[in-house]
Amino acid sequence: MAYRILAPLITPRDANGRLDIAGLQRNVSRLAATSLDGFLALGSSGEYIYLREEERLAVVSAAVEAAGGKPVLSQVGAETTADALHLAEGSIARGAAGLLAVTPHYYTPQLRGAALDAFYGAVGQVGPVHVYHIPSYTGAQLDVVDVLRLSALPGVVGMKDSSSNLSMMVEVLAARPQGFTYYVGSGGALPAALAQGADGTIAALANLLPDAMRTAADKLLAGDVQSSARLQAPLARLNALVTRRHGIPGLKYAAARLGFAAGDPVPPLQPLGAEARGEIDRALGEIAE
Repeated sequence: MAYRILAPLITPRDANGRLDIAGLQRNVSRLAATSLDGFLALGSSGEYIYLREEERLAVVSAAVEAAGGKPVLSQVGAETTADALHLAEGSIARGAAGLLAVTPHYYTPQLRGAALDAFYGAVGQVGPVHVYHIPSYTGAQLDVVDVLRLSALPGVVGMKDSSSNLSMMVEVLAARPQGFTYYVGSGGALPAALAQGADGTIAALANLLPDAMRTAADKLLAGDVQSSARLQAPLARLNALVTRRHGIPGLKYAAARLGFAAGDPVPPLQPLGAEARGEIDRALGEIAE
């Protein structure tokens, strides 16, 4: 079974807190030499919400340039359709192979049905777009009916589902139209998602250990469930630390420990304290053993 692992790139900062484009390109070049299938620029792992528009487009350009021909998707979600379209057009012009768009969410009660259809329909006219569903950050919870309705729109080609809703995943995978790509948003859930027919993952963990993720998934697909579970367990623990528990500060700390350009998170996010750093160090040590 073919599947894809994409890294939602972190956005490095230098010692003065400025965008580190050179560091970003070093990260992308290093990751491009692994078994990764591609990249996502401007995702949640990239602190896109803290980037100015010119910085966002600079990140897309830099990632495309350093990716060695591997595809780069660009996350272009915004609270207005006009802003999303502007970023989508700029991303495609700079070489992005496709788009993601997080659900607009500030006026959540009204951003359902026709409003979502109009938003994704418009972005889908610029380039192939994936629905980005991450209710833990946006508060905007899609249901299966929403996803299947959006999947029928021209230009809407898939979704990144970071809801951790297993029931929803199973229902969407069973009813999605042909060609609609489903990426699970958690590296800790990749083998389980593949067992249900998912197409792969766009997950923070892929910035750190993409080859280890692939090895664990390949073992499962080869029928070696026991080996897959043994390899996946420490990956899942690390994934929890750099996403749900410590978020961006944890992810950037782990990336730095592995020699990637990272820098501190953008304030008001704070660097990790000693106890959290110790947790991540131990988790990385488990995988290295």
